[in-house]
Amino acid sequence: MNQRLTQLISAYRAAAAREALPVEGETIAVNDLVRRAASVYEVIRNTLEYSEAHLLRRNAIRRILRRRLSDDLMPERVAKELLQELIWARYLPNKAIPVVREREAAAVLQKYVPLFEAAEANPDSKRLSSWLFDLLSTELEYLLVPPRREEALVSFAYGTLKTHVDWSEKLELSEEEKDLQLFIGVHRTLLKSNQATLRFRIFHLFYPTWSKGDGALVTEIAEHLSVVHQAVERELFHAMGEPVARMLRRKMVLFKVLHDILTKDAEAFGELAGNPSALEEAVKKAAKSRYGVFRARLMRLVLRAVVFLFFTKLVLAFIIELPYEVFVLKESNYVPLLVNIIFHPVLLVILGLTGTIPEKKNTELLVEGVTGMISGPSTSLGMDGTKGFELKVRVKKPWAQGTAGFLFNLLYALTFLFSYGLIIVLLLTFHFNALSILLFLLFLSLVMFLGITIRRSKRELVIVPGKSGIFMAIGDFFTLPVIRAGRWISMRAPRINIFLFFLDFIVEAPFKMAIQIIEGWLAFMKEKKEEIDVER
Repeated sequence: MNQRLTQLISAYRAAAAREALPVEGETIAVNDLVRRAASVYEVIRNTLEYSEAHLLRRNAIRRILRRRLSDDLMPERVAKELLQELIWARYLPNKAIPVVREREAAAVLQKYVPLFEAAEANPDSKRLSSWLFDLLSTELEYLLVPPRREEALVSFAYGTLKTHVDWSEKLELSEEEKDLQLFIGVHRTLLKSNQATLRFRIFHLFYPTWSKGDGALVTEIAEHLSVVHQAVERELFHAMGEPVARMLRRKMVLFKVLHDILTKDAEAFGELAGNPSALEEAVKKAAKSRYGVFRARLMRLVLRAVVFLFFTKLVLAFIIELPYEVFVLKESNYVPLLVNIIFHPVLLVILGLTGTIPEKKNTELLVEGVTGMISGPSTSLGMDGTKGFELKVRVKKPWAQGTAGFLFNLLYALTFLFSYGLIIVLLLTFHFNALSILLFLLFLSLVMFLGITIRRSKRELVIVPGKSGIFMAIGDFFTLPVIRAGRWISMRAPRINIFLFFLDFIVEAPFKMAIQIIEGWLAFMKEKKEEIDVER
């Protein structure tokens, strides 16, 4: 085993040993009855939020901070209430978080007070404040639930892949830029980190001593907040960010399988690595488990999307389509109404759940790749360098240039008109009115894009190269304009979820206040009961 792998194993063993230690000192405890009520609310809210499961806790931290810090800049009190709410919502375990964590969270909050004050004084205060909430919520999550294994895995993957990346000289990137973009790409594809997490990681790379809370450093960043913000955003949205992520994506499953094996038993990994047949069996089991987890997650993802879509369509049908028919057209045609309610959720189910994983071939390649990382020469999937692969980062020449580009764009525009025109003609035969057609096409585009996005999520597990054929090419010819239209709409439409807006700004604050009052009352009653026992 090489030095990087040895360090990775040590990190996993240290993480397991730390987790096995008993919690010392007083812990934070909340009432179990109150906790059940708060967790039910959180489940309902998360059903309406289209986010990956691993992002929900950080999103909750950010949401709580925005609500609490809007009228209270006392770090100690905000930290205490933050941890209390996270335990209520089951993002943190009850009676397992030491009270000292409140002081540590308050210290983190205190660092950001000068930064928020600097942001408020800036003309671009809204953007800077939102950016700071991303940093703060991520740093607090790292404090409360340190991702020791995950960060060690990122370092291992980054170090392993760095020697295999061939950067084109035409890119004119410095070595620092290459290293940073590779690190961001690994973080994005291996841990599926969102922009908030990546912002904090980039910021922490720029200021590695930030976690120590040095007052001089805090003052320096506050004085140059706009410059720091621009530097982080420049790297986050670098032109090479997406090409690097695409290049890395198919390799990440190898590291994820290695992570699963190490997490299961890091202590026995050394013995396992020296036994090829046992290692192969471990990889197969880890791959099989990954497939099962992926299918379950895919089912939940599709179900949540379908439920949200169905209720959205139902609301639109009754507040827009039906009144339009009754009061404007003076007629009622229930066929378009029912089609607009039912068709798109059904289409989303079909698109989301019909993708398959070539498990046998994929598992064989995973065995070869992981074995190559651990124990020596392998196929082109290996990581040892003997027969290693090469990841190439090149400047792609755009097709849409000159005469050929004009002709391609013209053909694409005609394809777009043909696809939508054919759908409109079909809808007119079922007596759809103009509004019904508009809503049908709008949601068709969005559902096609969302469905294909969900379907393609299997790529995080599949190392087998994709296949293409004549039928797929014909399908792409007709559906690509619709999918790209859906992507365009989703990127530019106002990102306001009216259901979440209602919950976050109308329901959540009074609900959490009621929960707090109830918990206080229950604690008071418990204290009175204990007094009775003492008097006896």
